[in-house]
Amino acid sequence: MDVVKLNDEIEFDPEKRVRKALFKSPGVIAEMVCYEPGQDTVPHHHPKQDEIFYVVEGRGKILIEDQEIAVEPTSMVFVPAMKRHSVAADADSRLVIIFVKNAPPPRRPKA
Repeated sequence: MDVVKLNDEIEFDPEKRVRKALFKSPGVIAEMVCYEPGQDTVPHHHPKQDEIFYVVEGRGKILIEDQEIAVEPTSMVFVPAMKRHSVAADADSRLVIIFVKNAPPPRRPKA
């Protein structure tokens, strides 16, 4: 069994968000992302992966398609596969988020 002390993993960088792997198995990935005020993730989607975000600290917004969701500590947001999404810290708040998603399916070897 693996154990992670989340407070030991929190780290910020004024230049870019800090992303850290917490757990990885053949079926599940969990990572932490730490944002300085105003930092964000570019909009993207996962073709075959659902994703769950949990806010550890701070305030920000999660955009899913055209819906903007304000988040704060203990907020939990589900993003289904194929939904375009992004995360942003509010301009006056650091943001720490944990996300969990199913691992991507293995790539098929090219013939």
